[in-house]
Amino acid sequence: MKRRLFTAVCTLLLTVCSLTGCGTSNHTEDITEDQLPYGATISADSSRSMAFSYDKRFLDEELVNKLYTYYHSIETKDGEAFGSVLFPLYHEYQLTILYENTLTDQDIIDRTYDSIKDYFGYDFSYTFVDVTDLASQIGESSSRDALAIMLDQLAQEQDMKVISEDTQKLYELTVTRYVDKQGSATKTETDDSLVGETLFAIQYQNEWYLMYS
Repeated sequence: MKRRLFTAVCTLLLTVCSLTGCGTSNHTEDITEDQLPYGATISADSSRSMAFSYDKRFLDEELVNKLYTYYHSIETKDGEAFGSVLFPLYHEYQLTILYENTLTDQDIIDRTYDSIKDYFGYDFSYTFVDVTDLASQIGESSSRDALAIMLDQLAQEQDMKVISEDTQKLYELTVTRYVDKQGSATKTETDDSLVGETLFAIQYQNEWYLMYS
């Protein structure tokens, strides 16, 4: 809430400065909405079973739908839906190398669900998903930049065309998740939250996919 209030104040201040001029310089430069950083404009969408808060200049409807499927698959323990939104090349690497073929998608979401349930002490549903920050350009996040290099290396190892050539966008998302007891119709920020989850979103060959760290 404080973040959204802060960005709203910053947006207002930038607008006033562009109209009246700030400081002592006689030169003023209009700042367009597209030039403002992530979070300067926030949209709230409660059309699904959980609400989403995000900057619509960066996240389109398709990407929000993928985020919804991702989180909904965890709260409903749907391994097939979970796997459907993940970037295949990276997900295969996780299953075969990181997990050494010992876990399935169903195992992963079962464990994820159980860990959240144990933390809060009840069966839960997501009520509100807040995309609080986003890195989209080279140099904004070392993790994002390292992932871009890694994806190209994984593709080369499999004699594939490098991923970067067909990548339109690669985002690092920072997400806060709010939960309530399962069956609740709440679609707001609750007292129970999980702050600072990192997800990566890639628009590859004009389709969005997710990657978790």
